[in-house]
Amino acid sequence: MRIALTTCTLAHVLLIATAGHAADYPWPVARVVDGDTVAVDASADLPPELAGLKVRLRDVDTPEKVGRAKCASERRAGQVATAYVRSAIASATRVVVRDPAWGKWGGRVVADALVDGRSHEEKHPDGMTCHPVHLS
Repeated sequence: MRIALTTCTLAHVLLIATAGHAADYPWPVARVVDGDTVAVDASADLPPELAGLKVRLRDVDTPEKVGRAKCASERRAGQVATAYVRSAIASATRVVVRDPAWGKWGGRVVADALVDGRSHEEKHPDGMTCHPVHLS
């Protein structure tokens, strides 16, 4: 019953987010996973079982930094992308998760991120070897 209730709660948050208007959640970033994924603390809106969400940045696909990296160059580019996101988050006064939706991979949602009011897509530095792709 408890799992069904918590799943229903997350489904309710995601349903509100897709009801035709932007849904913003000021969930603190707990850690940067890599250049296109952050872990957030959604405990203000979700039960403890679901509060530790991984959020994939919508329409962003950065190089892999470990494991799935195909070569040393991709691994270095992935590390640069991760460092850039860490720096942007660390220097931000406000980070907002906008319009979260279920991702295609379990346990993760896809959403836009606003860093100090600017979209994550606007914050990409010149020369970043990042090719956004549609993920949802």
